[in-house]
Amino acid sequence: MNVFNLFNKPAEAEITTLDTKLETLSDKYKLVPTKLIADKFKSLGFVTADYQEVKVRKASRAGFQKHMVRMNNPKLLTSAHNDLKLQLVITNSHDGLSSFSIKLGIYRLVCSNGLMVGETFESVTLRHTGSIIEQVDEAVERMVAQVAKLDAAISAMKNKVLTAEERIKFINEAIKLRYPTKDSSDVQIPVMRPEDMGNDLFTVYNRVQESLIRGGNTVRRDNNRLRSARALSSIGAITKINEKLFDMAYNLTQAA
Repeated sequence: MNVFNLFNKPAEAEITTLDTKLETLSDKYKLVPTKLIADKFKSLGFVTADYQEVKVRKASRAGFQKHMVRMNNPKLLTSAHNDLKLQLVITNSHDGLSSFSIKLGIYRLVCSNGLMVGETFESVTLRHTGSIIEQVDEAVERMVAQVAKLDAAISAMKNKVLTAEERIKFINEAIKLRYPTKDSSDVQIPVMRPEDMGNDLFTVYNRVQESLIRGGNTVRRDNNRLRSARALSSIGAITKINEKLFDMAYNLTQAA
């Protein structure tokens, strides 16, 4: 199930990860199943909006791999922006390769685009010690406490119109996040829809994020031929680019 295709889906996405840990892990690894954590969030009024898991090459690892859950809460995660929904983004695994983390996310309705805040906002990372479930309430409080700050940051992005020079610089720096060895002229970022034609920072940021993560942009190969880029499937890469892009946009609103 794709993290971005949130329209035309049931109210709650299915979490398909297994309820057990990978059998090769030692007894020191105390599993807290994602489904159990999700049930805890549901008791607090959250709804599972989307679920994504990384692909695995070995069948023996299927069901234990790193996965991401996006959760909505119409009461706790409210936004003054009618075109957006705020979310909690939960990352976990049952194979010992990933800690449990919670970050704030943004869901843009017009393009069903899932964004994520960066290091300029607090996130929660917990080790698999078996006590994660008892820490969920405090983690939610810490995330919700940042909602007003996030709404203000989005407003600042929407209100900042980029000059042609600023726009080119932002796009070029963003391209390097996915294509570090490519020249910016080798990657074309298209305008997908009329709503993405604006030059305010939030629109440009969304346009670039969607293209780099979901694909649709064209990239010049070493043989000088153009190809259409595929969507990223790595949760690690999606998270890294999301965080870096948000911080780039946020820092522009803080510049004098």
